[in-house]
Amino acid sequence: MRDDKLRITVKAVGNHTRRIRRLKPGTRVLATGPFGAMTAHRRKRRKVLLLAGGVGITPMRALFETLPGGPGDITLLYRAGSEDQLVLREELEAIAAFRQAGLHYLLGPSDASFNPLAPQTLRGLVPDLARRDVYLCGPHGMTVAATAALVQAGVPQKRIHTESFAL
Repeated sequence: MRDDKLRITVKAVGNHTRRIRRLKPGTRVLATGPFGAMTAHRRKRRKVLLLAGGVGITPMRALFETLPGGPGDITLLYRAGSEDQLVLREELEAIAAFRQAGLHYLLGPSDASFNPLAPQTLRGLVPDLARRDVYLCGPHGMTVAATAALVQAGVPQKRIHTESFAL
């Protein structure tokens, strides 16, 4: 990102989001924020876990690049059904390499036979999970399940900063 540019990422899921594609370069827009839980001011711990599902990766990508931290301080877990559903993958991998940050993809179907958000899976990927702040963004069902798993894995509820969306 450059200081004189603003980039937004939108998934076209309805009439309002589809209209964004019709905006022409140079169109004046009003942008405010960020607001809510996906801001750096919520952070209390040096180490952070970012946990994204689906298009919830968009605010996490910004945090992944901009949150202060040294090697190993920031880890991103990205939940998707399959590799072809990974949005911004090349950018995430470049950020992870540059920052020496952790990046893991949790791929597979969401069914009873496979739970990539199980507490033991999360602890296996992030052994010091219980001592981190967690930012969580994704579909409502995923954020509810992930919050429960994080609490079971030892993360205090007050350190889980969540935003969810419904399609």
